Amino acid sequence: MNSSSRFLLAAMLAWPGAAQAKVMEDTVAVVNGTPILLSEFQKEIEEVMDYWRRAMPVAAADPSHVRKLRESTLEQLIDREVLYQEGNKLKLKVRERDIDNGVVEVKERFGKDEEGKPVSEAAAEAAFGDRLKAMGLTYPQFRERLSRQIMARKVVEEAVKGRLKTPDEKEVKEYFERLKAFIVSGATEPPKGLGEEEGQAFLEIAQQVKAMTSERVKVSRILVRFSAAASSREKKRALDAALTIRRQLLGGATNFAEVARAVSEEPDYAARGGDIGFLIRGVAPPEFEKAAFSLPVGDISEPVETEIGYYLVRVQEKRASEEPELDKFKEELSRAMMNINYQKELEAYVKSLKAQAVIERSLPLL
Repeated sequence: MNSSSRFLLAAMLAWPGAAQAKVMEDTVAVVNGTPILLSEFQKEIEEVMDYWRRAMPVAAADPSHVRKLRESTLEQLIDREVLYQEGNKLKLKVRERDIDNGVVEVKERFGKDEEGKPVSEAAAEAAFGDRLKAMGLTYPQFRERLSRQIMARKVVEEAVKGRLKTPDEKEVKEYFERLKAFIVSGATEPPKGLGEEEGQAFLEIAQQVKAMTSERVKVSRILVRFSAAASSREKKRALDAALTIRRQLLGGATNFAEVARAVSEEPDYAARGGDIGFLIRGVAPPEFEKAAFSLPVGDISEPVETEIGYYLVRVQEKRASEEPELDKFKEELSRAMMNINYQKELEAYVKSLKAQAVIERSLPLL
């Protein structure tokens, strides 16, 4: 995040002839004699691809990106296996109660529908069962898989978390000054000398600091969609609908949040009354940004045309830019630095385990 059949196949590795050949054909890697099955890899990569198809369909259709996802998924399975084996060496135990708690944690993810609304316990249980079926897992196989993941987590907690030290005040201040200099420079690439994940974390932290100190407006919006290949007639219908909604809002018959929940065609934001939070310059489409930053607080824009439809924009609050101050960010920045250090220690620890292991990779080509 392995099925019980892994143990049977692991035992078969000692057998001569056709059985051994069949096992090797059905593996994507062997770690210290233990196979990682092709079937297990296929379940894992399907989960990964399902996420990318929903979140970034263009990337999911790119063969080079898919190849990287397959390679990284295999390495994650290998990482998990070496951690599991190390847990056995350390004589760590996974109790049934640990697995039960893990099952509850996973099932909680099915407690809401795609729009974020709570569903009944029966519906959540059915969705969980459907997911297992789609992954080709029985419930006992799921628990076995979860047990191995929990074992890996226990190893990490014992071997890695104990090494971590809270960054001192000087370190936090130096990191903060680097962030400020980076923001002022307008750079879009992380500073040199940082690894890929550390660099990405730096960018995300810098973006958060920038978002909390730049000129910004808190915005609500209502979307009336039209299709990507919309005709002039379809766009006209969408525009007329947006104008009608605006007239109703200006007439004071109801408030913006109520109308957004009822008619806005972007479910996530509609559920929040159209509230998208604070917007900083350079993030939204230019036409949307222009409307948001030029509107007085409380006013509702004329329909703003974008690639996906017409927006009605309402500004709830405006804040001027300000100088970033360490005291406002010290606590969160210290936690972020701890997390970065944790990831570095974890990577180094797993790398050392893999260096001591005998690993054979046989990932099929696309």
